[in-house]
Amino acid sequence: TALMLACEAGSLSIVEALIRKGADISLVDALGHDALHYAKLSENAGIHCLILSKVSQDTDSKSPTKPKQHDQASKLSSKRSGTPKKRKAPPPPISPLQLSDLSSPRSATSTPMADKGKAFFAEQLSKEDISTIQQDNKDRLSDSTAGADSLLDISSETEQQDLLLLLQAKIASLTLHNKELQDKLQEKAFKEAEIDTTLDSYHSTQTEFDQSTDKRGEVSAEEKNASSSNATQVHGEASNNELKVKQLCNDLKEVQKKLDNSEAKRKHLEIQLQSRATEIIHFNSSEVSENGSDLSQKLKETQSRYEEAMKEVLNVQKQMKLGLVASDSKDVPSDLQELSVTCEEIEVLKEELKKALEESESYKEKVRELEGKLEERERNTVSKMSVEECEAIKNSYCSVIENINQEKALLIERYREGQEEIKRLQDKLRNQMQRETGEGERKEAMGRMIDELNRQVSELSRLYKEAQTELEEYKKRTLEGASSEYIPRLEHEKLMEVTNSLKDKAQDALSEMKAEYTKVFNEVTQLKRLADTQKQNSVTITEHLQVVTALRSAAKELEEEVNELKEELLAKESEVQSLQKKLLEEKAAVSEAMVPRASYEKLQSSFQGEVNGLSSKLKDLVKEKESLFSDAARLRNEVFQIKGERESIQAVVEAKEQEMNGLVRKYRQAQEDLLEMKRHSESSSKLEEDKDKKINEMSKEVSKLKDALNSLSQLSYSTGMPKRQSQQLEVLQQQVKQLQSQLAETKKQHQEIVSVYRMHLLYAVQGQMDEDVQKVLKQILTMCKSQSQKK
Repeated sequence: TALMLACEAGSLSIVEALIRKGADISLVDALGHDALHYAKLSENAGIHCLILSKVSQDTDSKSPTKPKQHDQASKLSSKRSGTPKKRKAPPPPISPLQLSDLSSPRSATSTPMADKGKAFFAEQLSKEDISTIQQDNKDRLSDSTAGADSLLDISSETEQQDLLLLLQAKIASLTLHNKELQDKLQEKAFKEAEIDTTLDSYHSTQTEFDQSTDKRGEVSAEEKNASSSNATQVHGEASNNELKVKQLCNDLKEVQKKLDNSEAKRKHLEIQLQSRATEIIHFNSSEVSENGSDLSQKLKETQSRYEEAMKEVLNVQKQMKLGLVASDSKDVPSDLQELSVTCEEIEVLKEELKKALEESESYKEKVRELEGKLEERERNTVSKMSVEECEAIKNSYCSVIENINQEKALLIERYREGQEEIKRLQDKLRNQMQRETGEGERKEAMGRMIDELNRQVSELSRLYKEAQTELEEYKKRTLEGASSEYIPRLEHEKLMEVTNSLKDKAQDALSEMKAEYTKVFNEVTQLKRLADTQKQNSVTITEHLQVVTALRSAAKELEEEVNELKEELLAKESEVQSLQKKLLEEKAAVSEAMVPRASYEKLQSSFQGEVNGLSSKLKDLVKEKESLFSDAARLRNEVFQIKGERESIQAVVEAKEQEMNGLVRKYRQAQEDLLEMKRHSESSSKLEEDKDKKINEMSKEVSKLKDALNSLSQLSYSTGMPKRQSQQLEVLQQQVKQLQSQLAETKKQHQEIVSVYRMHLLYAVQGQMDEDVQKVLKQILTMCKSQSQKK
């Protein structure tokens, strides 16, 4: 019905309108659901309260017996049809008996089951539970029959027929539930049988491991006895041992290939199971995954054994290639003591493992006894047990199985620890054997190790075959289970419709997101253009670095010129000194050889002229030197100025980067404000639509009032109106005028709001919004958010 669709959609206004117009709430669809059911699914409190109030009104008007029957029939029909699409049905209320059953497994799991008396205590509890369950069943049957007899006596024939239908439906639901419980218990028994098989395989591997350790001990004893006799035969058997090692490697490669094939098959099976998991019922999926995990564990164990065998083969090959090291005679007694200690430790570990295995066997026997008792109780109480009691029994057996699984995990951990200790002791033994025995003994040990590896390879192949057979059996079981447990076609079609609708919604949302992304991308491109223009206006760091490098090169050139001038000065000074030496020599020569005064004066004047020229040249050179020094200082100052300018440019660049970061932040804030404005605009558009609807309704009412006035005026003109009618007319005219004035005012206010809103939107888009307006808008948005949260 339209009311059901409106409840499911969650539109309160449509539901109110339909209820006012007299929609029938008690109608039921093909699935047996009424409008109240769809109101609950929508999770809208207003719709739920409205329909409940309407239902209470209807029940007040009718008799109290019939609605009860109607509600019971609707509940029964809802049970037949199954759970709704959106939400699962709530679980049944927990009885005190069930609480006691739930508390007992918790207490059992909290403490480890080390003693054997606890299993007997669990059996006593299960017997007491079954006796209480049978008594409750009898009481309930007697109560139901007594209630049915009283109802049949009181009610009429129609009511008797309704009650008969209700009882038949209850019987059918109980039989269905009992069948489901039987299936679950059978699956549990199958599960426990698989656990037994895994334990058997564990026992077989343990016995094989014990046999291998015993054989190794015997081998070490024989090696000690026959160390001297077999020393000569070792060199001849080395080639045979190498051939055996190669054959073992080939066999191990073949086993590896087989294991890879089995892993590929297992993965294929897992993929098939995952594809079928959507079609199989939920409570079977957990059991399938557990069976697959058991098989994967077995395969991992076989792989680990194969890897250990490969490691041992590699060690043998390394020993064959590298050769053997001579033993030290001094360390023999200490090594023998260590060997005896390790043998004692191995025997202790064996005893612990045997005890753990005996405990696991006892637990297995207890589980089997419980299974037998369970089957007997199922045969006796299949027709009598109720849903709650079956769930209680199921929970108790689940707790027992969990305890057994925990103990199994503890045993596996102990076994792994024992294996690690045995490996460590084997390594010690190997090291000691390497110290004690010579070349011949080591080669004999290698031959024996090869034989043991051959045995291990055969064991691994046998385990691989067992795993393969188990995989095939598991395939058959999964195929048989999956063929009987597909989802019905109608439910599949409904699920496909739901998924298609969700897909359409997701595609719509994707298109909207793409549109928003294009808008944001355009804004980002605009911002990038602005940043590029700013970069073009500002000096780049590369140009600045080029200018600095050019100035540095010029400064270096000037320094080189100064150095050259200094060298020239030094050369000239050396020339002056040489000239002075010549003068002194000439004076000495003149003093020795007396020259006439006239010639002497002439020579003196000529020498003085030369000296004056040279002194003037000296002065010029000193002046040039000073000018060069000043130029160098000036250049240094220029370099310092350039460095300061560079630092200032760097500061400007950093400031511009900060400005860019600020602009980016502002841009992000503007985007957020725009998004909020868009949301606000959407909400305001919704308000405008509501206002338009109200205005249209008001105009319709005004037109109706005008028509009524016109009809009244015509009647008044046709027949003489009394005074009361004229007063009523005036009142109506005043009301019409008031309504018209209210309409005009609301239209004006609406237009003003729209204009202001459009103006602010324009400013926001152009980026010219005032800070006051931004603050006011933020306050409005926060108010709207707080109001929506309160609602």
